[in-house]
Amino acid sequence: MKKLMVTVLCVFVLTIRAAAQEHVYTLAEAAEFHSQWNLDNWDDGGPLMRYVFLNMTEFFNHSIIPRGGLVRPLEKALRPEVARFITTTGAGKKSLQDYTKESTVDGALVLHKGKIVFESYPRMRNVDLHLYMSVSKVLASTLIALLEDRGNIDVLKPVDAYIPALAHSGWARVPVRDVLDMASGIGCLELEAGAYSNPATCYYQFEASLGWQRPTAATLDNTFEFIKGLKSHRPPGEAYEYTSVDTFMLGWLAEVATGRKYSDLLSTEIWQKMGAESAAVISASRRGVPIAHGGVSSTLRDMARFGLLFTPAGRAGKNPLISDRYLANIQKRGRPDVFRAAPDETVKYVDGEPARHNSYQWDFVMNDGDFFKSGFGGQGLYISPSRDLVIVFFGVLDENGKRNEMTRVARQLAKSGLF
Repeated sequence: MKKLMVTVLCVFVLTIRAAAQEHVYTLAEAAEFHSQWNLDNWDDGGPLMRYVFLNMTEFFNHSIIPRGGLVRPLEKALRPEVARFITTTGAGKKSLQDYTKESTVDGALVLHKGKIVFESYPRMRNVDLHLYMSVSKVLASTLIALLEDRGNIDVLKPVDAYIPALAHSGWARVPVRDVLDMASGIGCLELEAGAYSNPATCYYQFEASLGWQRPTAATLDNTFEFIKGLKSHRPPGEAYEYTSVDTFMLGWLAEVATGRKYSDLLSTEIWQKMGAESAAVISASRRGVPIAHGGVSSTLRDMARFGLLFTPAGRAGKNPLISDRYLANIQKRGRPDVFRAAPDETVKYVDGEPARHNSYQWDFVMNDGDFFKSGFGGQGLYISPSRDLVIVFFGVLDENGKRNEMTRVARQLAKSGLF
């Protein structure tokens, strides 16, 4: 009997070790991905994209976002009914557990009342730092909101009131609030045809100046000079038009308003105060310019800790980091008319349900007060304050450029009645 118990224990330990090593890349695999990588293909999809998104510091310059102080514990209270929840996707009806395993999801986690009720890592380790892409944007907007709370920034003032060098640019007289809501009117649009592939487009040159696209003879080495040269193509505050240059402006504004580096601000104002378990990193140009619109990488649990700041479980106590004012600005003080004027109709619906508005870089706010931010390739942060619920996920595109459907799944889960 004792021998049998030892045998079972050995098998159990070996199984745990095998699971822990399942997503560890070998030296040969890493070398092969490095031989394949270039500035044209690193985010095209498939295994190469996944390796790069999990190992950004091997390919691009970065700054560290240090953690500090006590780690906020996330108690595990797994609920089988959440894992069994039936999702509806283009692949048919599948349980949440099966969908994460069978799609391109790298990791997914659900927090309810501050506790982990679902957690899955089908294609990464829980210690891996995964690229956020555009989920990074709500870190920038939250920094601005914190500075707004302290009276350091008035979002009704134009950006050139804080950065005088913009006084004779397209940014002149553009209120900070319009930049926060992706309604600056600046004519450097991210969703125009060829924005990521055609060097003749403004947006391509923006990312080339930061080192995320292949530079051309027209590429400026100084991103700040590039931003200063942009022109407006419509009045500010007229329509929601998605462009990451607005987020870059928020990062620049936060640095100028405080006289501190963006990575240091993220560390001291958010990362350390939320009780992160690991340091994060942020991609930067060769000049050290932070890629505020998409460059943050962290563990999945730390993304969840950030989302927790917006829920009752994370706001308990006398002085929550996320103020009542900021939360109300997201949920109740958006501008539906600006949102409805968006040229792209696809941004206005979630799983067929119309969103109410966008606000402070959050992609959409629903009528029940839930809000969400997505990232290219399959990242997401879904927050439901009324349900004390946070849903986070990482992913990449498949070989055909298809992303996971976790955005609609998150909405379905929030409305499921389980919370």
